[in-house]
Amino acid sequence: MLLRPEGYEYRGGAMDKLYDAMQREYPIEAMIVRVTWENNLPVWELDLGVVRGLVPSSETGLGNDAPALMQKFTGQKVSVKIKGIDKNAGIAACSRREAIADAREKMFDVLREGQRIEAVVKIINPKQLLVDIGGGVLVHVPRVAATKSRALRLVDIFSPGQPVSVIVKALNKQTDTISVTMVSGSDPWEEIPELRRGDSVAGIVVGLNPEYVMVETFATPGVVGLAPPPQRGNLRRGSKVRCVVQNFSRKNKKLSLRLRDTLA
Repeated sequence: MLLRPEGYEYRGGAMDKLYDAMQREYPIEAMIVRVTWENNLPVWELDLGVVRGLVPSSETGLGNDAPALMQKFTGQKVSVKIKGIDKNAGIAACSRREAIADAREKMFDVLREGQRIEAVVKIINPKQLLVDIGGGVLVHVPRVAATKSRALRLVDIFSPGQPVSVIVKALNKQTDTISVTMVSGSDPWEEIPELRRGDSVAGIVVGLNPEYVMVETFATPGVVGLAPPPQRGNLRRGSKVRCVVQNFSRKNKKLSLRLRDTLA
């Protein structure tokens, strides 16, 4: 393995650059343009310009979740190491697993619990996000650590490739564990502006029963008020509504509302 000097930038042709990356074992970034199948297993195809890069599921670094997650990375860029090049066939064998292994090792040396860092949303599932905290290192963020909202779906709040700010919650090098949160520890009832009787607020229905409707305010996710059910019309979970404030108590965490109308 040849080491890459500090500040090194290759100045040769595109194919020579790939050979240089392979010999010096430094990662390069490429876009996943297709997910194909070989021997009943998914394979990423990368756009490396002069050749096609191929990453089998075992080299994605996604572990046992690889078959289920690989297609969701289509169109996104990943860091890989070049393991071999067949110039005549126009293909290069690549490994994301090795590229992120180096980055993950460094994470434990540079990160500290409580530190705020920038990340990028890679995958959005109904109950969790998968975010890149740097160098392709992916961390699962459960819904409760992604948003205070009880109403909006994660897919309504986030999109693949979206930059987000996260706080390092826990680090354990021995168990190879990194956990982060996107939600501050502050109480949403302390964050909501002072409301007065007669104020108009918008929100989304998060629950219903014969006695009241639960409405989460758009202005401060996590703050839920109660309103009597409407005499006419039908509401359902997810309905967007406009309400009038009847009573507000920050101390008692109480918000009484009256439904006014629905929003488109």
